[in-house]
Amino acid sequence: MKASVMLDKDNQWACILAFDVRVERDAQEMADGLGVRIFTADIIYHLFDNFIKYREELRERKRQENERFAIFPCKLKILPNCVFNARNPIVVGVMVEAGIVKPGTPLCVPSRDFINIGTVSSLELIINKLK
Repeated sequence: MKASVMLDKDNQWACILAFDVRVERDAQEMADGLGVRIFTADIIYHLFDNFIKYREELRERKRQENERFAIFPCKLKILPNCVFNARNPIVVGVMVEAGIVKPGTPLCVPSRDFINIGTVSSLELIINKLK
């Protein structure tokens, strides 16, 4: 099958769109064995919608797999009156000045030669305004 060549480049394109035809059992078994996806529909719009939905599912799955590798840069300001634990584990109140902070975000001190101090393990949101 020529569509299996696309598995080397990008598996989202290793597909066969079969419009208004019947796929024989041998062809389906061969496609399953090679990892090629066959879409069939009697209405062209349904075929297109199924293919687009499949590509979106692949994109979402890839995003979830690579989510732990993405680093969202942020700038935090430690609130001096909100240091609850200064040592292992460090528990402090911060104000996010720029960017996005998420669990897993690496923390460093840029003013001290980018000393790595760990990663964000959890977050709590307190919406009380400071006086």
